[in-house]
Amino acid sequence: NAIGYAYNKTVGGRKGWRLPTVEELESLVDPTKTIPALPSGHPFTNVQSRFYWSATTNASLASLAWDVDFGSGNVGSGGKSNDGYVWCVRGGHGYDGQ
Repeated sequence: NAIGYAYNKTVGGRKGWRLPTVEELESLVDPTKTIPALPSGHPFTNVQSRFYWSATTNASLASLAWDVDFGSGNVGSGGKSNDGYVWCVRGGHGYDGQ
């Protein structure tokens, strides 16, 4: 559902949104910070200190996808049917096709 949400999103008349890969999402984290685990002076607004889905499927179990918790900065994986937040991005391909 998260991938479909991003794909169908329109912001300012622009389409072409996607979910980031787990590596892209994790690259935003500052491991020395918590609640949110983002660097000081980051430009983002309304970031929830919860987990955000990535487009990356867990290779060990296809029913799981990787996520990043922006409260703690931890990376984990959860069932694809679970609720979570999405951080839509543009450009690149991101989606692993699973």
